[in-house]
Amino acid sequence: RCFWGWLNAVFNKVDYERIQAVGPDRAASEWLLRCGALVRYQGYQKWQQDYSGLPTGPLGKYKIEAINATDSCIMYRGFDYLDGLEHVTEIKLQKCIYIQDECLQRLSETKSLQKSLLQLQIISCGNVTDKGILALHKLTNLEYLYLSDLPGIRQKETTVHILKQALPNLELELDLE
Repeated sequence: RCFWGWLNAVFNKVDYERIQAVGPDRAASEWLLRCGALVRYQGYQKWQQDYSGLPTGPLGKYKIEAINATDSCIMYRGFDYLDGLEHVTEIKLQKCIYIQDECLQRLSETKSLQKSLLQLQIISCGNVTDKGILALHKLTNLEYLYLSDLPGIRQKETTVHILKQALPNLELELDLE
């Protein structure tokens, strides 16, 4: 288990030179696919899941529109890859064992995501607490938030109330015990 944690940390190490060389969308695609996530590009219906099948072509042609991180090993350490992504409208974090409050805080502080992100799903991420969910208030354009199976949410009513006050246009769907 220790070995896998180490390997996942290696997969999440940010290569800033790579971001400079190939652009934020390509570098983020490589990171996400390495970690087991899927990406969908603007103007395409198909999810990209194969690292070796990443599209080639002019740099900057493929803009990430959606991220499905189900069962992936993405962790806080790699979140710098999100900084230059300007077209991401939806993110799904499901069964992500390394996602914790700091990740959601980092996500909500990412300037480009504050503008573009419209839909967010957080499902079965056991390390997420009320603090992480409350940090999402900075995602001012968020239209839809789905929260499910989050045992770390202990003050559901209070958290929902604060989030709804901060984001009055948010459609919030809950499946929490």
